Amino acid sequence: MRLSIDSYTINHYYISIICVLSHKTEMNYLNIKQSLEKLKVFSLEDIYLVDPNFRQATLYNWEEQGKVKKIRNRWYIFAGIIPKDFDFYLIANRICSPSYISLELALNHYGIIPEGVMQYTSVTTNKTNAYKTDFGQFVYKSIREDLFWGYKVIENIDIGVKIADIEKAILDTLYFNSNNIIELADFEGLRYNKQVLKEDLDRAKLQKYLCIFNNKKLADRVEILFEYLKI
Repeated sequence: MRLSIDSYTINHYYISIICVLSHKTEMNYLNIKQSLEKLKVFSLEDIYLVDPNFRQATLYNWEEQGKVKKIRNRWYIFAGIIPKDFDFYLIANRICSPSYISLELALNHYGIIPEGVMQYTSVTTNKTNAYKTDFGQFVYKSIREDLFWGYKVIENIDIGVKIADIEKAILDTLYFNSNNIIELADFEGLRYNKQVLKEDLDRAKLQKYLCIFNNKKLADRVEILFEYLKI
């Protein structure tokens, strides 16, 4: 006896399968988003840690559907996430590694530069680079490996980011602006909060760091900084 299956039954069967697969795909997306969104930005490798069987093609589909957005090669952000405050430090650390927050952004963090900064500045042992995103430009200055130190880890929601301490941020700023900060008038133009800098700067630590740089011209500019601060 041959069974007859009408087209309605077949179509209903396939529709049911599609609905199940779509639901499973959506649940997978939501589970991965919940697991990774605290990182703010993520890579395919991060997804594999959550779901080892994840297919790379699925990530491309999510991008086409507007569920995720690529902010630079290999790095994505989930739709609807709007970074703020600490998030920018975390993003800066993650999209270029190794790196630590320094220069203007670090000085702003410590209240030495009171105005908001226009770029998210970091130091890296990789080549100098800049990445423009929808929520700002991330700038990286390249430094020798033997000068990649003087930073600490600060944490928020159990996630740590690397940021230069005040003394290293100052030296990095002078080091990378050797043609722009060379005399007393140049320091005046920086509009630093002198009171905060004088109170929080550890002169002994700065001198210790300066010895490691072993750079006469940098040492001369530090002396001008002390003159500027009157310390």
